[in-house]
Amino acid sequence: MERIEWKITEQESQQEMVSADGRWHVTKNQKGNQEPSFYLSNYDLLLPPHGSGTDYKQCFESFIADCDAFIEKIKEVREQARMHMDEMVKVAKELETHEN
Repeated sequence: MERIEWKITEQESQQEMVSADGRWHVTKNQKGNQEPSFYLSNYDLLLPPHGSGTDYKQCFESFIADCDAFIEKIKEVREQARMHMDEMVKVAKELETHEN
C-alpha cells in the first residue's frame, strides 16, 4: 500500500462586500502572506451607452443621448466614491488621534 504524502499549499481567500442597495461591490483576494488585492465596481456603470432606432440616424441620436446620460451617471458615482473615501480618511485620522 502506497503512503499518501500531503503538501501544504498556500491558503487563498476571497471576500466580497456588497452595499445594501447592491450597487457597490468590493472583492478582496489574498494568497498566503501576500498583500491583499481589492477590486471595486459599481453596477450602475456596467451597461455602456448604446443606441437604437428605426434607422442609422436614430441609432446615433439615441447613442449620443445615452452617452450624455452615462456621463452624468459617472459623475454621480465618482462623487459618491469621493465622498465615501473622504469619510474613510476622516474616520481613520480621528481614530489615530484618539489612539495617541
